[in-house]
Amino acid sequence: MNNKIENDSPQIFSGIVVAATLAPLLGFYPLMITHHVSRLSKYWDKFIWSYGQWIPGSVGSGALGSTGSYAGKESLALIVWLGSWAVFHYLWRKQDLSLQSWLPIFSGGLLLVTLGFVHPVIDPVILLLRDLLE
Repeated sequence: MNNKIENDSPQIFSGIVVAATLAPLLGFYPLMITHHVSRLSKYWDKFIWSYGQWIPGSVGSGALGSTGSYAGKESLALIVWLGSWAVFHYLWRKQDLSLQSWLPIFSGGLLLVTLGFVHPVIDPVILLLRDLLE
């Protein structure tokens, strides 16, 4: 009788898990930043919108209206998400990264981006930055 347990399944590295969770987190940040920037300036609103004019419905005035600069915000977030996923997956696909260390970082990043979308929390910060830059 053979007591040796054979494991023919391929090893799965944790680097791909970190890459797959970091990428959408990074995609949320340009979504949040472009949202606030477009609220502060009509110039930047149009500039951000230019990235999403390829999306059907981003320009129009029919019964459903127009999504406006939201299309550009989503396009930029999509570019960052998919681009960072491709890069990090390629770099970390054969590495074992500590998921125990990654979980608090991921949770903190998710909390930060969530607070960035809560206007009563982030608006004073945005207005302060606007005043400092003017």
